[in-house]
Amino acid sequence: MQIGDKVKFINESLEGTITRLIDDKTIGVSIEDGFEIPVLKREIMIVTPVNLVEQHDKNELPNSHKIFIGESELSLWFEQSSHTWYRANLLNNSPSDILLSVMANQGHGYKPLFGGKVEKHSSYLINTLNLADLDQWGTYCFRVIFHEQTTDRPRAPWNLDYTFRSKDFLNPKEINGKATHLIALKPIKNEPFILSDNAIKIENKPKDNLLNITRPEDIVDLHIHQLIKNYSEISAEEALNIQINHFKNCFEKALALNYSTITFIHGVGSNALKQKLWKEISGHPAVKTFYEAKKEKFGYGATEIVFK
Repeated sequence: MQIGDKVKFINESLEGTITRLIDDKTIGVSIEDGFEIPVLKREIMIVTPVNLVEQHDKNELPNSHKIFIGESELSLWFEQSSHTWYRANLLNNSPSDILLSVMANQGHGYKPLFGGKVEKHSSYLINTLNLADLDQWGTYCFRVIFHEQTTDRPRAPWNLDYTFRSKDFLNPKEINGKATHLIALKPIKNEPFILSDNAIKIENKPKDNLLNITRPEDIVDLHIHQLIKNYSEISAEEALNIQINHFKNCFEKALALNYSTITFIHGVGSNALKQKLWKEISGHPAVKTFYEAKKEKFGYGATEIVFK
């Protein structure tokens, strides 16, 4: 249930509009001439749910109102509708359309009242309130985005919370024979968009300083004769270090280039290279899984790695 919903009493032939959310079980319903009564939620049913934009009265702002607003771009205009009831309208006298969200916090969390586009030089009804219940209105939360057609720099959004006080309603003005109060809305903190004064300089570095990541094959042969020419002149330990270093180099490149898989051919032999390789990738945070590659293609001498 939301403020503005059209409702019908279950046990009585009465209809009305929700005008206040009192607590989790009780709401205020306006039935005639702005007369509000507290009703348990279980005693009513919704006839027409309110649409946060389309069901709110919209009016073009007459010239008299533009003068009345003065320099205030956004204002709340309270127009008396009965003895103590007032229609709260949001006036947009800025040169831009705005995107507006209004919520009310009455001690039970925030309740949506209005959301949508408010055209420039127009007003929308956002709520109907009883001045006698001013201390129960709570805090209204406004979020405003200015939709400008052309601009050198976009305006920062407005964020403000407003709690109504009795002093806001001390000096009414009469417009069209009705008592009217105006409250100018201004953001508590309005920080403009700022572009950095420090220009970003892009320098052309010599090619010798550029990082060149050559793309490895997705199948890498680690047999020592594929890596160096004079392999017969080195020890088994030196050969193993060369193979492991080449593996690490290709593994890191594949990881940096977002490979999904890569296969290393290590042969069988004494299994020393395979054990070293598996130890390196076991528990690696970037490795999803690894297993012996297809035996029909590589025999038992290859490992396929699957990255996350």
